[in-house]
Amino acid sequence: MKTLVPRIEQRQIGRVHVFDLYGSFTGDRSVPVIEKIDHTIQKKRLKRVILNMQEVQDLDELGARKILASLIRPQKSLVYCAGENLQQYFQSSYLPHNVKLCRNDEEVADCLGSFLFEKDKDIGLSKEQENFKNEYGLERRRKKRIRVAIPIEIEFEMKSGTKVHSKAIATNISQGGLFAEYLDLDSSLQVTQLGDLESNKVTVVVPANENFPEDVRIQGCVKRIELTKRQVGMGIQFV
Repeated sequence: MKTLVPRIEQRQIGRVHVFDLYGSFTGDRSVPVIEKIDHTIQKKRLKRVILNMQEVQDLDELGARKILASLIRPQKSLVYCAGENLQQYFQSSYLPHNVKLCRNDEEVADCLGSFLFEKDKDIGLSKEQENFKNEYGLERRRKKRIRVAIPIEIEFEMKSGTKVHSKAIATNISQGGLFAEYLDLDSSLQVTQLGDLESNKVTVVVPANENFPEDVRIQGCVKRIELTKRQVGMGIQFV
């Protein structure tokens, strides 16, 4: 396999800055890219960051150590790394107290849920729709007022009759709907390839957590799509 040149892309979810890493982070060639991460953190005085390692082709101990060193300044830094082959390099290195290794959206939401939450995010609903009380929805089943982002699953019902499943994070929740964003690059790419999804029927699945004592399934439809490079956001109305 051809070694890919290391590079980064940046995006924002709530009050959290996300660095998406691509390519091979081995040897000295990755140093300038890691230094750019450190420079961005210093210049913008970032307090909470996520390094998404999904698209990293290769990593060595030097790359892992330098990546961890760049994450010391923020109050909280997460390394989003699902693959065991990459995890081993971080697990064998010293993890600063403010750095956590996360394998999935659930662990990310547990660590940064309140900072991923975006109370002013436009779901795409009218004021009347925002305040609509769905007795089978989230408002009735929750244990307490939601002020944190929560991991969810979205099932898209396609015109062909097939269903497509994706994992997302609900970053704004109202009585009438929610806004979901994708940290997972594979899921965001999958969604963008589905075509025009506005008005598409969906089922939102909320796994049991501290806010919900049991799994919740809610019918909905897509009201708006927000695309910024590879960052995908979606407003969903409960029906």
